[in-house]
Amino acid sequence: MDNFDNGNNQNNKVEKEKSSAPPKEKHRKKFQQEIDVLKNMDKEEIIKEYIKLLSEEKKLGELIVEKEKESIEYLDRYKRALAETENARKRFIQERQEILKYSNFNIITDLLTVLDDFERATLIGKTTNPTLENFIQGIEMIEKQFQDLLFKKYSVEKYGQEGDEFDPNIHNAISMTEGDFDREIVSEIFRSGYKLHDRVIRPAEVKVNKPK
Repeated sequence: MDNFDNGNNQNNKVEKEKSSAPPKEKHRKKFQQEIDVLKNMDKEEIIKEYIKLLSEEKKLGELIVEKEKESIEYLDRYKRALAETENARKRFIQERQEILKYSNFNIITDLLTVLDDFERATLIGKTTNPTLENFIQGIEMIEKQFQDLLFKKYSVEKYGQEGDEFDPNIHNAISMTEGDFDREIVSEIFRSGYKLHDRVIRPAEVKVNKPK
């Protein structure tokens, strides 16, 4: 029994020595084994093996060339995609800057029409002797034209009336009066408020009656 255990121990020791052998030693042994195989082969077998190795080497070389070509193509595609992305980003920034730069173009064009009317009214007042009533009528016409631009063309909404319920989101309370009120109510308008769709352009400045 002891001899059997000793035999196992020796085999395990040999296996450990083999597994712990340095890589160079393993390669050297493998190379020596291949040499021994060649020594036992006849001339024709060696020639066939050589031809086989040449064929495999040729295939390997062709495969390497093919993979290198694919790598170059992939790199070229990546560079083109990167350049296109960068160009698209620059175009987007430029277009956005153009939009912001000229975003008020149409509004300014319409306001220039109103300015022309003011200049004509001023010129008439200087060169003729209009009555106060005619002058007021001219100003009212310009005011209506300006209101049509804001309220009809650009969808601006004017708001703020006495009796409205006070809303701090759209009203700016300039003053408040406490009294017997059931809720906060706008009692006076100092300056009207304006909205564009659902966004407040300028809050209405108001006086508020609030409960004690």
